[in-house]
Amino acid sequence: WKRFKEDSADMLRHVQLWRTSIHEVEGRFGNGIRSYFAFLRWLFILNIYIFLLMFVFVCVPTVAFESLVHSGVNISSNSLNGNNVSAECAYNPYDPNAVNSFSQYVIWFFTGQGFMEKTLLFYGYYSNSATTIFSDGFLFYYDIPLAYLMVAFFYFLLTLVLLVRRAGAGLKESLLSNEDRFYTYCNKVFCGWDFCITDDHSAELKHSSLKYELQTDLEEERIRLRQSSRTSKEKWILYTKRFFINLVVVGILVASLVAIFYAAQYALGNGDTFNNNFMLDLIVTYLTSIVITVANFIAPLIFGFLIIYEDYSPAFTIKFTLIRTVFLRLASVVFLYVVVYLQINCKIRPNCTFCEGVECWETYLGQEMYKLTIMDFFIVLAVTLFVEFPRKLIVENCSCGLAKWWGQQEFSIPENVLDIVYAQTIGWIGAFYAPLLPVIVVVKFFIFFYLKKLSLTYNCRPATRPYRASRSGTFFYIILLVGFVVAAFPVVVSVAILEPSKDCGPFRGWTTMFYAITASIQTQPGWLQSILWFVGSPGFAIIIGVLLCLALYYFVALRTAHKKMISLLRDQLTLEGKDKQFLLSRVTKLTK
Repeated sequence: WKRFKEDSADMLRHVQLWRTSIHEVEGRFGNGIRSYFAFLRWLFILNIYIFLLMFVFVCVPTVAFESLVHSGVNISSNSLNGNNVSAECAYNPYDPNAVNSFSQYVIWFFTGQGFMEKTLLFYGYYSNSATTIFSDGFLFYYDIPLAYLMVAFFYFLLTLVLLVRRAGAGLKESLLSNEDRFYTYCNKVFCGWDFCITDDHSAELKHSSLKYELQTDLEEERIRLRQSSRTSKEKWILYTKRFFINLVVVGILVASLVAIFYAAQYALGNGDTFNNNFMLDLIVTYLTSIVITVANFIAPLIFGFLIIYEDYSPAFTIKFTLIRTVFLRLASVVFLYVVVYLQINCKIRPNCTFCEGVECWETYLGQEMYKLTIMDFFIVLAVTLFVEFPRKLIVENCSCGLAKWWGQQEFSIPENVLDIVYAQTIGWIGAFYAPLLPVIVVVKFFIFFYLKKLSLTYNCRPATRPYRASRSGTFFYIILLVGFVVAAFPVVVSVAILEPSKDCGPFRGWTTMFYAITASIQTQPGWLQSILWFVGSPGFAIIIGVLLCLALYYFVALRTAHKKMISLLRDQLTLEGKDKQFLLSRVTKLTK
């Protein structure tokens, strides 16, 4: 069985997606940049899982039941809430009989409005019905609202499990790399070569990879020695400089969030003001996305410039830049939620149950995530094609002082990691309000991989400050975990607290979305209800908490014991080395 598992794992490694491309990147640019492309591949596969869950259990049943209604099959579809809405207040985002200009359809396509709202892409399209099919004694029952909610729960749970598992594996590598540098050098010099390599190209890539890792170790040792030799005056000057730089960073963050808040308010209040002007209508509709994207594009450049003067190590430079930028990017999404929350709690339209301009707030949030996804894609594409490639041509073909000062660019790991973490956070939120958004994210990440690899190969030079993959890669997943929490929290609030829209989506007419689960539990047998109510009770949560505390105590004790054993084994190895030196010295004296 063990041999079978090893052979299976080896076979899977050989058929792994983009394996050759990532090895080429590792050989030319080192493990730090390789970890970025491996991270992008992991997110690409994760979004395929999320898309399949939403598509198979929500989209396909919706389309199938609509088709069966017109096919003569014995099928009944019952609304789970009978609240009636007047014609004046009905949710009708698009009139198929109306004549619209081509430019209007273009605006609708890029903003998710109009005819796009009546497609499977957005929340408002899905019904609040439970379908029962009778055929030759066969009974099939499917509850769309319950499926919608459970799929959202499972894709968040699946993401959390995979994320923690991958971050845990990376943490082990990071802990091993933090051991004594002497053992690290010995392992790389004497045990780093793979003797199974048979072709010249693979040998060249492995040689380059080992060389780059040794350069990284030496660079970190040099920085560590320089930090330890600082005088008290130098430390005082450096800490003062860092303090004022952090004040500037906080000011940039506050200014960006205020601009996003007012832009979102203006876009919500003036959505129909410029319908007669194509460009103004498109700009106002995209105003929130434009402000968020501009802030996310400019602020990291400023952060990257400022951190040069703070004199951190390469690994900490990546971490600190990521922390600063992630606060901006993820806080911008949270601010968007705040604006929408203020709008859905405003003064309602006369005789209706919703605010002016926000008839279906869930679809509105899906539209914002859709616009942010599209805007982010076009910004990355434009920067790569119209900034990075021309810069390469200018630096190579122009000998002027400005071109020499500008120089050939390096591949910025913090900036590129934040791009995909931000895109993934939007994808997690958007998957709930726009169920087909994950397939757009899949296509986007697929294009990103080849676009970034092309730009890296032709436009970038190896980094002058090497990055260690084991530390940086682990931190990527920790940052992604922060993005996951930011994405999950607003969705949980929407499900458990906020009231759904009255005339759109699978939860229309209910007090909360979570009522879909409680209503389903109430239809179950009495004994099953008792079990499910107990599982959801505070008493069960306390039991689980106690068990987790006991498990945590056990693993902490086990870790302490293993740490002591490692220390003893190291001492024994040291003594063994001294014994060998003593014996060798004795043998040398006797031979003389």
